[in-house]
Amino acid sequence: MFSPAPNGAAPPTVRTSRRRQRPLSNEGSLSAPKGKRQRLNDQTFVPPGAAPEMEEAKSLMVPALARPGSAGEPAGLQREIAVRGKKSRSGERSTKGDGSSVLTSNDTYTVSKLPALPDMLRADTTVHQHGAINSDSGYALTLTHTHAIVWPYAANIQSPETFTFALPQPSKRSTDPLPLGSLVSHSASSIEPGLVVVIPTSGKITYWESVSSAATLDLRLQRNGVELSIPGMLSGETVIQILNAETAGFVLAFSTGRIAYMAVRDGQGRPAISVQFLRSGSGPTSGSIFGSIRNVLSSSAWRGDIAAVRAGRQEKVGERNVVLATAKGKLQSWNIHRGGHAAINGDAEGREAIVMAIKANNPELSDLLIEGFEIHDFTYAPKSATDTSPKNPKRGPQLLLLTSLAHRQSSHYFLVNVELKDTEVSVGDIHPITSYTTPISREATSKPRLYLPNPALIAYVVFDRAIVVRSMAKQPDSPDIQLRSESHLLPQSFEDVIDFRQEMNIEVVGSGMEEPHGPLPTIEDPKLHRRHKAKHPAVVLIVRGGGVLRVAATDVVRLDSSNAQQVTAISKLKQAVFFGAIKDNPLSFKVRPELQFPAEQIGEAAKELSAQILTSKPPLDNLAITQSLQKRTAALKDLAIYLQASGVVLDRRTKWELLCNAEKLAAATIMWKCYDDTVKNLPHGQKHGLMADVVDFIHENEKVEPNKEKGELDRVRHWFIHDVIKVQIAVPWAYQVIKYTYQDGQKDHASVMDILSEADDMVLGALQAAFDFRTANLRLYGLGEEQLEHGILKSGYEGLDEFWTSTFFVAETARKQVELAGMLLREYWGRPAGQGAPGPEVVDKIRLDFPALIDIAIRSNTERIRWSLAQDSPAAQEQANQVRLALAKVQEEHISSLATDLELIDKAIALAEKHEILPVLASLLQWELSGSRLKSRQPGLSDEAVEFLLNRANEVKASIERLFTKFGARWAMAFFEHEIEVGAMGQLLDEWTEEQPYLTKFLRSKSEYARVSWINDVTREDDLEAASSALLDLGLKHEQDSWSKKIELSLGKMALLATQSHSQADGTISDEGQKQLTSVSNQLGLIKIQKQIFEFILPSIAAAIDENAEVQLALESHGNKKLRKQLMLTRLLQDSMSRLVKHEVMNASELVDLLTLMGSQVETFDHEDFLASRFFLALEATRRGISGKEEQLLMQRIIWRRCMLNDDWAQVNNTVEKDEQQHLEQLKKTALYQTAYLCFKNRFFENKNMKPMDPTEVVGAGVLDVEDRFTRLDASITESIMGDMQAEDDSLALEGKHRLGQWYSTVLEQAKQDYETVLAEETDDGKSMQQMEALLAQIEGGIRANEQSKADSLLHSKQRYKPKPKTNGHLRQSIRN
Repeated sequence: MFSPAPNGAAPPTVRTSRRRQRPLSNEGSLSAPKGKRQRLNDQTFVPPGAAPEMEEAKSLMVPALARPGSAGEPAGLQREIAVRGKKSRSGERSTKGDGSSVLTSNDTYTVSKLPALPDMLRADTTVHQHGAINSDSGYALTLTHTHAIVWPYAANIQSPETFTFALPQPSKRSTDPLPLGSLVSHSASSIEPGLVVVIPTSGKITYWESVSSAATLDLRLQRNGVELSIPGMLSGETVIQILNAETAGFVLAFSTGRIAYMAVRDGQGRPAISVQFLRSGSGPTSGSIFGSIRNVLSSSAWRGDIAAVRAGRQEKVGERNVVLATAKGKLQSWNIHRGGHAAINGDAEGREAIVMAIKANNPELSDLLIEGFEIHDFTYAPKSATDTSPKNPKRGPQLLLLTSLAHRQSSHYFLVNVELKDTEVSVGDIHPITSYTTPISREATSKPRLYLPNPALIAYVVFDRAIVVRSMAKQPDSPDIQLRSESHLLPQSFEDVIDFRQEMNIEVVGSGMEEPHGPLPTIEDPKLHRRHKAKHPAVVLIVRGGGVLRVAATDVVRLDSSNAQQVTAISKLKQAVFFGAIKDNPLSFKVRPELQFPAEQIGEAAKELSAQILTSKPPLDNLAITQSLQKRTAALKDLAIYLQASGVVLDRRTKWELLCNAEKLAAATIMWKCYDDTVKNLPHGQKHGLMADVVDFIHENEKVEPNKEKGELDRVRHWFIHDVIKVQIAVPWAYQVIKYTYQDGQKDHASVMDILSEADDMVLGALQAAFDFRTANLRLYGLGEEQLEHGILKSGYEGLDEFWTSTFFVAETARKQVELAGMLLREYWGRPAGQGAPGPEVVDKIRLDFPALIDIAIRSNTERIRWSLAQDSPAAQEQANQVRLALAKVQEEHISSLATDLELIDKAIALAEKHEILPVLASLLQWELSGSRLKSRQPGLSDEAVEFLLNRANEVKASIERLFTKFGARWAMAFFEHEIEVGAMGQLLDEWTEEQPYLTKFLRSKSEYARVSWINDVTREDDLEAASSALLDLGLKHEQDSWSKKIELSLGKMALLATQSHSQADGTISDEGQKQLTSVSNQLGLIKIQKQIFEFILPSIAAAIDENAEVQLALESHGNKKLRKQLMLTRLLQDSMSRLVKHEVMNASELVDLLTLMGSQVETFDHEDFLASRFFLALEATRRGISGKEEQLLMQRIIWRRCMLNDDWAQVNNTVEKDEQQHLEQLKKTALYQTAYLCFKNRFFENKNMKPMDPTEVVGAGVLDVEDRFTRLDASITESIMGDMQAEDDSLALEGKHRLGQWYSTVLEQAKQDYETVLAEETDDGKSMQQMEALLAQIEGGIRANEQSKADSLLHSKQRYKPKPKTNGHLRQSIRN
């Protein structure tokens, strides 16, 4: 095609003749045929890497791209055409018609990966490269040190048609900057763009008019482009940027701060390269060395570090406005025309004004130094975005600058609106970037880029490893906005960061923007061929190692509304969950430190997202149930993994809620599988499983009703898609469906068993899956420190929500399902099938499922109990107690039934041991042990059968012994309690000798075991002290049978006396032991009194047939007719008589009631003696059984009053016609005399708390002072008792007219006198007996001495006769006689 001038000089810029020039010698006269299309491969081309847009790229020591062909091959074109696209890679989501794969998306933007990428770029991601995107032509450009690669980036094919150019005279060193290039608008003869490439160090420029130009027939002889070396470049000067400012031309920026105009066509439109440097003065621009020196020395020519050169939108054909910005804030505006004419129309220093404005808007940055300010890039801002004043055609360029202020290890970025007019910079709105503070990497291939595509509502800031998406829309005026503005609470503009994964070592090496519409049609080039028509304002990125990515703002209209989008925690979570698991996704979903959300917000967002996943909210609305469940399961897992990896500290309640939601999905997965398997095996037309009935029964408020108009016909599938979150409602209905179906009479037992089989599968599958999932994923959800037991929490239910696996209805129906299954199994298992009866296969399946069903019911109910007990509500506490009782009944009955009715003894034992139901476990093991031993002794068994049974017994016994090690005292308690319950006392004391410590501890743990414990203490432990303690504690505090109490106290007393622990060194009993002995003696005394009373009434009840009859006969014989009107005293007498007859232990008060209230009927002489002593016995009972002084005194007053009321004092007082002897005998027959005499005789009054009481002292007893035992009774009962006591006082007062007071003194004196007389007589007789004993002792002493003397003499002599040993005995007998 075209070749440069032979001398390498630039072609003239003036218009030339239209005469066709003669072809040069190296051009053919015929049009060159197109080169053969071929696909590049690894043998002909080493794929390049990636680099930034066409600005200077710092070279790194990376592998160079090999040139195709031989080393002498001239620069030319290689073209590859894809025949077919490749299959998309796994893990990517192709959701668009353009073939792109969505990498992430939210309600503001979508990041997608475009399919078109040359194979050589996809194959190698290490080659140093950079590139650019030209959305007008639809082509992308990538440059390496040796090649230029062009391809249609928006093509819907993975291996697009690719044009590869070998660069002429490439850089010799890999450390040199990468070549710069730009796509050129297409020529009249082609629809493909051209390409211009500049070698930064040498200034070598090459231009191809069309990337699809045909190669020549002889590539060795002809080139396909024109070339030029930039004249006037300084030593060490390099080109750092090429700007496409068509239709005016191109602008080159240099490292020295100079800029130059470049054209690639002459005045006739023919390919021809020309370059001229621009300066801000008048006069021609010379390409000579002297002109270059003048340019260098000119103050306006040296601009310092150029940050960016950008061209404004084209307003006139052949004319463009170009602005240059330096890193330190200098702005310069040029009007450039086609042909090279350029004029400067603005030149100003803006750093100080910009920094002051930034600090004014951000006072917290006021301390930052101005030297830390830097401009990185800028773009033209539409006037609609910055100019609210009337249109002013003389206004300067409206710019949006990307600036930064450095601060230690971070940078504060700002988007600043400015206007450049003449020598002034006017600062407008300042938009801080708060989501990204990473400093610019000076080693990055590309510089930061700023894009503001139409309609200028969203800006893209492209860094080397991140893209900031920021809203530039202004909030519309509204009352709400005004109020927020006054309160400084304006909503923050949308701002987000798209990060790349650090571990993938990828980098943005080129970019360009796409706009939904181009410039106005009046100025648009009619020949412009647009390959891709953008729907949304977007930025397209060339990412080394990541392909071509598009970031498109999908809803910019909303950004300009009052309901503008915001970056929320849930949007970030959705991106991480739904897109984070895509294979080879280059995006990082870690929330940057600048965008961190409070843990509470993340927790709430996680719960909301979890609920959305369960209810199949987009993008998880899949109608294939298995796939839907799998995708939702994966999404929940990804959510948990992301939360764990992010290190966010969620509260415990949130963690458990997230885990429970995941459990629901695991349960629903099993439920669906069970339902699908059931329906699969049903005949056509009858594919209606239990789940269909469950869904129908669920109330409409608890499910999402299907919409038939939308084609939602399958209610079951609809439930699994939308209502899994309420699985806790579906599970209980498995049992409820059976109940309602049976109650309505629709099903017989056979049908019920079939439904029950499905219900077992459903309930077991759901709850078991939930518990298993919980156990396996506890650590994933940050709950690794929680303690689980069989899938349920051991403790720590405080503050947690109700667990779905143990809601009240789930727990209750599980329990009832166990009861139903147990009842039906006992009815039908092992019996032949009959009409209407279930099939044996179904029955056996339910039987084999029964242990697991019991297990699940126990776990669910146990969890319910534990959760309820942790609540503060009294109702919850009561519910826990009710559930505990119900569960205890179910587990005891049905676990035992497994062994006794269903022949699943091993399952029953394992289940009881698993849940530590030790009483049931003890019962099962003892039942199996005894049964095996008993069966082994049955006659007729073979030796093998006997051996098997004995081995089985040994295995069970070994299991029992193993459980002592496993459970320790708890197992010992349960097992030994069962031994006592079944009466195996001998086995308890004899068989388990190895477990003696446990046995002793068990027997001593409860007082009711004392009857056995003391035997163990004596026979096995040799511990008399413990034995006495057990017996005395039992007898004194717990025993209710009088006979048993007497034996226990007697034995305890003997053991106490036998032990040395209660004895002092001199053999006397210690104070503590003496106190205990006194207590025992008092109780034995009360028992003795009770025995005397019983012997007194025994003859009267001899003919009774039962205890009730005995009580009746005793009351008839010994009742008190005087108490007919004193009902409460009568009741006391009846109660005391009943306890006496039943041999129940009676306390002192009860004995007093019986002795003082019973009748005085005399039947025998023995009866007369007892009746004479009964009031004394009452006083004795008071002394022995009542310890309180006041209470003891009160009881004595009552006894003495009743004693006085027992006699007829009118008859005593009537002494007419009675001699003294008769009268004295009559006095001695009174109860008062007999009681007083016995008191004197037994020295009763020597006790300071005991004394005789006259009538005045006993008045008011029980009326003013009530006995302690009556104070705890109902007030009405107490008043009745006091009334009866008052009646006794009234009766005593009536005796006053019979001179009771005087007679009391007389009787008391007579009793004392008679006692003293008898005592004196007994004393005289005693003296005589003592004298006789002394004489006897003296005689015996003499005989003993005499015999001793004889014995001594016989020791020295021979024995002649046998001694008579009975001599002394005869002597003693004679003395006695």
